[in-house]
Amino acid sequence: MSLLYIFTRACFASPIQNFYALTLSIMSYSKWPADNVPTLCIIDNPTVANSFQSQVKQQSYSYKIQAIPASSFSKTQCQAVYFSNLSPQQQQNLINSYPTRNVLSFSSNNSDCEIGSIFCLYQQKGNATFKVNLDSLSRSQIRIDPRVLLLAKNAE
Repeated sequence: MSLLYIFTRACFASPIQNFYALTLSIMSYSKWPADNVPTLCIIDNPTVANSFQSQVKQQSYSYKIQAIPASSFSKTQCQAVYFSNLSPQQQQNLINSYPTRNVLSFSSNNSDCEIGSIFCLYQQKGNATFKVNLDSLSRSQIRIDPRVLLLAKNAE
């Protein structure tokens, strides 16, 4: 007698394991002008920018990825920004110095998420998840699908 085992794991959405995939997924739920391909600027970390480039290709997103030094941030055309090694206060200072406040911001170095970036990414039980700084989100005037905000609420 043979037994057939069927695993239903494929029926469920798999948790996101890295910050790059999570960031790009959140960006896909953001409202962007139809005629503009969003640019994600990676601050002071070319290695992370290369990882984002690979993830963009792997997931077939059309986003542009640009590695830039913090000192050049206010002179760039970024629709989103990713911080991996700046303190929350440094993040806040850079965001405040940006000519338009309409920039979607992510950080993998801001676990409290009280100032700085809109989306604060962290690991929980081996999976990437996030918190949302609603004050930063409202100041940015970026439009995010409300379902993303519910995901953050459910993660806590």
